Amino acid sequence: MQFILPCEYSVKEILPAIRALIAEKLVYERNLSIYKTAELMGLTPAAVENYLKKRRGMKVKELLKNDKEFMEFLDSFSNKVLKSGSFSSLPSYYYCVLCTQGKKVLSKNGYRLSQCIVETNLASYNLSFKE
Repeated sequence: MQFILPCEYSVKEILPAIRALIAEKLVYERNLSIYKTAELMGLTPAAVENYLKKRRGMKVKELLKNDKEFMEFLDSFSNKVLKSGSFSSLPSYYYCVLCTQGKKVLSKNGYRLSQCIVETNLASYNLSFKE
């Protein structure tokens, strides 16, 4: 049996899928350039292009994309990124919140992933990105 730490799967699969979805939202829905999107996300333009061309973040992306509740949550987060001017100006726990929401979607689809400390203390976190 292989032991995978809670954040290990998230860093390798969930967060890249979330980045790919955010990049798509910013470029295709908000009509931002790849360069502006890269600047907002704290990535290189090449990384954003890799997300857009489906070279990264694909393993669980469609599961996340097909979950209406998750996509509404991600849309709220994207709005917060646009208002703040960059990912780096937002508190780092937002990544944990996004990951937690992503793991909920995966759980609904049969994935069995171990919980991290954020998930076990959800009540103490503000899970809304709305103002």
